[in-house]
Amino acid sequence: MTYQALSETLGIPEPRSDAELIEITKKGLHPEAIKLLANAMEIPVSEFARFVHVSTRTLSRRKEMPLDSHVSDHIVTISRVYARCIDVFRTRERAVRWLKNPVLALGNTRPLDLLDTGTGIGMVMKVLGRIEHGVYS
Repeated sequence: MTYQALSETLGIPEPRSDAELIEITKKGLHPEAIKLLANAMEIPVSEFARFVHVSTRTLSRRKEMPLDSHVSDHIVTISRVYARCIDVFRTRERAVRWLKNPVLALGNTRPLDLLDTGTGIGMVMKVLGRIEHGVYS
């Protein structure tokens, strides 16, 4: 994923390096980043908030306060998964469709349902790599 794509998806200034992205993440993303990424992935904010372990009530109270660094990091990671899906499936529409449908290689689970843990994200990324290389998944 390019920094420009990350910037557009999360509504952040375009980082020039991973070090700058780390600083942005440590300072905390604006809560709007959740809405932007949820909209891009075509899922309700309430469902996305579940992936990052933040209640919608907390989000509504924190309209201008930055999210904590752990939540921000998880959002950046999910954004990278989303971008990887677009790279593999070539269009946003196909990527979103894949994320929302059960995948046999993931135990017949929707990839979206695995984005709440690092292990689940790793599984999704591994399957995306297999698909990209033509390995039946």
